[in-house]
Amino acid sequence: MLTQLEERAGDLVWRLGAERKDERRLIVVDVDERSLREVGPWPWPRATQAKLVQQIAALGAREQIFDIVFTDPQAEDAAVVQAVQQKRPVLAQVFALEQGGKPSVGQLAGALDWSSCPAPFGTASGYLANFAALSGQTPGAAPPAPAHVGHITPRIASDGFVRHQPAVICFQGKSYPALALAALMHGAAEHGLALERGSSWLEPPWKLSAPGFALGPIPLDQRGDLRVSWRLHPDSFISLAASDVLAGRVPAGLLDQAWVLVGSSAFGLNDAIATPFGGAGAGLQVHAQVITALIDGRTPYTPRGAMLAQILAAALGAALLLLLARKPQQNAALSQPLRQRFPVVLLPLVASLWCAVLWVGHAALLGRAALWLGWLDPALFVLATGSIMGILEHAQSRIDRDRLYTHLSSYLPAPVAAALALQAPSSAIKASTNQVSVLFADIRNFSAYCEARPPEEAAAVLHAFFSTATRVVEAEGGVIEAFQGDAILAVWNGEPAPGATQSGSSSDHAQRALQAAIKLQAAMQGVLPDPAPAGLEPLSLGIGAETGPAMAGSFGLASRRTHMVMGRTVTIASRLVEMTAELAHPILVGEGLAAQLGGAGLESMGTFLLDGMRKPHHIYAYPLHAAQLPAPQLH
Repeated sequence: MLTQLEERAGDLVWRLGAERKDERRLIVVDVDERSLREVGPWPWPRATQAKLVQQIAALGAREQIFDIVFTDPQAEDAAVVQAVQQKRPVLAQVFALEQGGKPSVGQLAGALDWSSCPAPFGTASGYLANFAALSGQTPGAAPPAPAHVGHITPRIASDGFVRHQPAVICFQGKSYPALALAALMHGAAEHGLALERGSSWLEPPWKLSAPGFALGPIPLDQRGDLRVSWRLHPDSFISLAASDVLAGRVPAGLLDQAWVLVGSSAFGLNDAIATPFGGAGAGLQVHAQVITALIDGRTPYTPRGAMLAQILAAALGAALLLLLARKPQQNAALSQPLRQRFPVVLLPLVASLWCAVLWVGHAALLGRAALWLGWLDPALFVLATGSIMGILEHAQSRIDRDRLYTHLSSYLPAPVAAALALQAPSSAIKASTNQVSVLFADIRNFSAYCEARPPEEAAAVLHAFFSTATRVVEAEGGVIEAFQGDAILAVWNGEPAPGATQSGSSSDHAQRALQAAIKLQAAMQGVLPDPAPAGLEPLSLGIGAETGPAMAGSFGLASRRTHMVMGRTVTIASRLVEMTAELAHPILVGEGLAAQLGGAGLESMGTFLLDGMRKPHHIYAYPLHAAQLPAPQLH
């Protein structure tokens, strides 16, 4: 599957980078539909076939290469036999290589002078060759036909495309070269080939050579195949209709010293193949591409070191991802990172870009150096690595964010922590005004207690107070806004929790604030030391509560901000705490909260000018010591 996908990508490289030029060294003579209409159905009479050979030679062709097999003997065989013996074209034959057992027809010719058929070439199970007289193998026949006969057997991929051709096919211990190799040997007057293994990392696994091959060895892959070079667009080849050649309708000098490939694109001759340029091309296109690539020394091949190059490409891609994902170094002097960390969510994108780089590099090497290194395996490795790293880093960032939120929400109100976690740092005031109920609770005489007792003991008392106050306030729907020394500030209706709506009426949160004050006083009875240590005033809790407008939000520079609740309502609540000892009532409420409750269960203490305030305020107490007074009606 991956190999097919990589080959399809290679088809795209060929298609996008195909050269368009007039290829005059190899001219195609095509038995096309028009030729069949003008001359007649195939097979043509031997006299017509012989005339085609004679006409091509008369037009000055240097080599004739037939992608046609002359199988069935006919009455006029002598004419074509004579033409072949005189002009000595390269003929074709076909093997059954991967198609299963086939009957053998005709007479094989053109075997190499090898003593046996070496690895890595495959063995055929049948063949379709030219008739015996044309091969010069019948008793009493004229001298043998040219020894240069090549097979036209393609290697058809699983998707139906032709991308390789076996360089040599074995049959009954003999080795038969491909048509393109036979043509090259004929053109160089060579009668033998030497097979060698590649020795260096840049060489192919196998190579064929001959002294007459001026362009050097011919590269083969691990299976002994020639990779078809599709670097020339099909329109680059000049194609002449066979009927025009027979009728003499060919421009003067066009075939002079050219190699001529004779084949067929006619639909009825069943020689259609799938190529990168279309799903139904003529089979002669394969041979035209292979021959021109051999002439130019541009046959693509996979070097022996391709796997090492792929491993190196995968390692470089993974190293790039690791470098980008690396956490920034810390500047000890400034306590700040020297650089910002690369966004981990972009690692899969970087991996995709690396895949594109590998494909472009593969395409460049294929187009310029005829090297097929392969790119898909390292590309998929890097892509998988980038995706996994991105997923892991994203998961880690979510864990870190959740842990940070958990810690942040332990120092700030949970709704505030949730909002800050999703916001960028800012130096602007981000606050809003709401109608809230505020509760201030302070441990009286705690400063003297801290002075007289060990710090660990005072810390334990304070920890117990904060823990108890948090449970009570949150149980009543409030939010601990701040721990201020030995006091706590709680707010109702100030900051809704994420995804929650604000509580309905203002009287509702006023009732909750008073109920929390009552429960907190009761809960602290078992928390504060009782009796007090010798020589110390007993610790007690003073609570002040008020309802009214207050502003809640974040203030300060982006580098150092604080969240706080401020306003007249907060000030009144804090002043009421200071009045609890003076009025001998542990719970005092302001006139705003009393108005919301309608005064139920509250005892008026009179009007006082609170410290720092300009106007007198009416103060109420909730008399915990007076059991006969009804408690507020709480929901």
